Amino acid sequence: MSFSNYPEGITSKMQIEKNDYSQNIIKPPEKNVTQGRITKQFIVNSSDRNYLDYPKANRYRINVPQEWRDIVSAELIQAVIPNTYYNISETNNIFYISDSPNSLYPIKIPEGQYSNELLIQALNGKHGDLFRTLDIKLNFSQNVVNKRLRIQSNRANGYDFTYNIYYAANQSCSPCKLNSIDKTIGFENIQYQSSEVDLSYINVLPGNITNTGTTSDQDYNVYKLVSNSVDFTSIFQVDDYIILTDGVNDYSIQVYQIKNDSTIFFEDLSGSLPALITALNGNIFKNMSILYSPNILQLQIEPLVVLKIRDFFNYNSTNTGSENSYTVIPLVTNFFSNTILNTATLPAGGIIKYFNPPLPRLPFMDIEFLYYDGRPFDFRGQENTLIFKFTCLNQPGKYNY
Repeated sequence: MSFSNYPEGITSKMQIEKNDYSQNIIKPPEKNVTQGRITKQFIVNSSDRNYLDYPKANRYRINVPQEWRDIVSAELIQAVIPNTYYNISETNNIFYISDSPNSLYPIKIPEGQYSNELLIQALNGKHGDLFRTLDIKLNFSQNVVNKRLRIQSNRANGYDFTYNIYYAANQSCSPCKLNSIDKTIGFENIQYQSSEVDLSYINVLPGNITNTGTTSDQDYNVYKLVSNSVDFTSIFQVDDYIILTDGVNDYSIQVYQIKNDSTIFFEDLSGSLPALITALNGNIFKNMSILYSPNILQLQIEPLVVLKIRDFFNYNSTNTGSENSYTVIPLVTNFFSNTILNTATLPAGGIIKYFNPPLPRLPFMDIEFLYYDGRPFDFRGQENTLIFKFTCLNQPGKYNY
């Protein structure tokens, strides 16, 4: 009998056989392999639409390549959208005014995209006298401090003017659209009465009115008036219409320049002889009327366009225009300049619609542009361009829900 050397024998390694039990253990199934994802970029231009079915660029259908399947996301990565937004349109361009108890004039303001300054210029007749049918002359201006609209009348017929129609009389016809400009320029849907401003205390001494020998840009004679009894800067604005009287005859004038608190320059709209104007003295000013808007005049607010795409629902809203929309895009405020969306101007996180489960196929895209109130956006003959990035499963038909 032979024995191993002790204690060296106990250090030798034992041979161990590895047993495989994998065939006897039930394991969960392996997950489907999608082999990653692929991205496709798709350019949509409204000019590629069928013009017979979709005559306007605010609503159209574009076919999508049919080999794109199992789409998991759609991202708007670039866009060129014309800014053809009118902040004064047929829905809000009527200026209702009455210059006497039995008159009512619905003055239509031309449609367009206005800044505060451009609208005031239009109201003041720079592009045509909108108020020529009225007996009175009106001057519109904006307070530089509180931004409220000021409407001044020369009160030529002896009446204060009334702004806006009496809305309470139309409550029984709630669907009726009066299309008033009131809220756009700082008023509410109610009637407003101008206030008479007393000017009878202004005393003009003989010789206080002198002929400057010059004419205005409207080709009227310009006169200088000096009166130490009144602060002209606290009463008048440039371009205010005033009526002077000698007790028998009236002379229509317009403030041309306010030099300081006691000196103004005015142009004579009546075309009278200079000798008649320079001879005026005493309490020669007739009263005027003024109305201030209760709210500020601010037209320069970024407009919005609502983009809707079939199946691309991102947002819910109580508003019909933005309900089930894909995105809402702020437009630039410069008229007829394009709003550009790119990596620099897209919102943080981008404009993405995720699909879970993925869309098996996307045969076409129904694209629609709306105003916030749900009306079709009017591109006025301009076209728009959208660029999308689609992310698809790389092995169509094999994915996990």
